[in-house]
Amino acid sequence: MYPQIAVVLAVASAICYALSAVLQEREASRQQAGGLALVARLVRRRGWWAALTATIVGALFHLGAVGAGPLVVVQPIGVSTLVIALLMGSRLGREPVPARSWAGAACVVSGLPAVLAAVPHDAVRPAIRIGGAAGYWPIAAVLAAIVAATLATALLLGTRHHPRGAAIAYAASAAVCFGFTSATAKTIWLGQVDVQRVAVGLVVVCLGTVLAQHAYRDGGLGAPLAVLTLLDPFTAGAVGMLVLGEPFGTTPVTLVLGVAGGLVTSVGVVLLSARPDARPPGTPPGEALAITPGQPSPAPASPASRGAPGRSPAW
Repeated sequence: MYPQIAVVLAVASAICYALSAVLQEREASRQQAGGLALVARLVRRRGWWAALTATIVGALFHLGAVGAGPLVVVQPIGVSTLVIALLMGSRLGREPVPARSWAGAACVVSGLPAVLAAVPHDAVRPAIRIGGAAGYWPIAAVLAAIVAATLATALLLGTRHHPRGAAIAYAASAAVCFGFTSATAKTIWLGQVDVQRVAVGLVVVCLGTVLAQHAYRDGGLGAPLAVLTLLDPFTAGAVGMLVLGEPFGTTPVTLVLGVAGGLVTSVGVVLLSARPDARPPGTPPGEALAITPGQPSPAPASPASRGAPGRSPAW
């Protein structure tokens, strides 16, 4: 173990993930389209590809950090992604971070380590690689139902003009997808390889990416990122226990602390999502506030349509 190297790599990973989140939010919030149309527009944006690159680099740094040091060192540093992202977003958007958002970030940063400490993360021993309580495909079906339910909730909230609630639901769906993909990759790494499993993993990670863009488009930066940071490892840990037979590894004390941390984190998510919204009712996310109903939107290439003036801060 090389804890000093692990700390450096974990910090580098957090910076990359924060940069990715900020760039995704900036690009997605400028779009009004949804579904595949949103993705079709984003893939033509250099900033979005830069965000994807930052995600890949951050994942590589994270793998290096986990290999160089214990998770009890790496995971708390990863939580700092939210604070770094808020600072980066404030710098790029030239808008101060509201005190409410700082309070929400403080709740998330203080609560998440307790939650992550309760998530099973022990290495799987050969004797229990396939000794889980449930099979891979039944768990995949259950998670698919959860994603479908949260996605339906997001769509319902969106039609009722509750973009912040929709953003949290989109982020929850994306987090479940990413957590399931991580667990799927681990099962493949352990030798449970088949074409269907690889295909499902690829489809699910793409779906999670699409859902995350909708979350950033409707909810800004803070709340979606907090939900992703919370539910992604929780989902992966649950699948690890149920499918791979990973030990729970949680004492009653850490379990109580984890529940308390979850409550504190939830408060942080509420504070981050309850940001002031200066958009007139019915104004699509990403549209400049200076545009009044009935006026044509400026051309996408116009600086006015891409700048920050008139747009509420993405906190």
